[in-house]
Amino acid sequence: MQRRAVAISVAFFLVLSAGSYALVATTSSPPITVDEASVDHQLQRGDTFSVGGKTYSLTKVGGGSATAAHTNESYRYTAQLKRGQQVTYQGETYNVTIPNGSDPSQFTLREVQTIDEPTVTVNGTVYVVVEENGGDNRTLVPRDEYLPEPTTHTFEEGDTLDYQNHSTTVATIEAEVVTLEWVGERTTTVTFSQGENTTLSGKTYLAHFPSENVVVLTDEFGVYQQEVENQRYFHERTNGLWGISIISGLAAVLLVMLAFLPPRY
Repeated sequence: MQRRAVAISVAFFLVLSAGSYALVATTSSPPITVDEASVDHQLQRGDTFSVGGKTYSLTKVGGGSATAAHTNESYRYTAQLKRGQQVTYQGETYNVTIPNGSDPSQFTLREVQTIDEPTVTVNGTVYVVVEENGGDNRTLVPRDEYLPEPTTHTFEEGDTLDYQNHSTTVATIEAEVVTLEWVGERTTTVTFSQGENTTLSGKTYLAHFPSENVVVLTDEFGVYQQEVENQRYFHERTNGLWGISIISGLAAVLLVMLAFLPPRY
């Protein structure tokens, strides 16, 4: 009689375990979907789209991420030249010289001259050692007399200046710094990741990848979060069924083992 009761209990737990496993095996996680009405942009590689007056091109998509690029063809670049800074101009090295005063109207590039001969300093004056007659005679010549007049280039606001392979314009001249500006292309990139927010031109989008090569941008954050919540709920219930299946199976095994234990009397 006791073993019959055990058999019934074992059968019950096995059915419960098998049923729970069958439910887990035959159901799949609901995919995250964004309703078409909630989609602002659905894009593949090479597609272009506009946000806030800027045009972006999708350059990469796959693996749960995507990259878009925007090219500004008239971006304003600036560079600063500080007083005393050495710069390269027309292949030569120059010092940036700005006249003293609070409102200078011009600045000068003054050639940095080098000396191949040895030099000595006497009473604070630098002399160049000039060798004559094969080195038998040496003459000290003041450095300023030895060197020719340095090459200089003077510029005012509005003048053009070739700087670092760019044709620049002198925008402002201040007491300690000169500002150059030029217009050129500038490309910026933005990256999208699954379920993450990205801001484009002041507008925030959430990215979703319905397939490997497609990204969807939406500003309906509540719709996406509800889909995520549905997936979370499904996984909670699936984990619960796994627990029932495992515990029921273990209970059936334990009952069988107990049923075959020898009686105490």
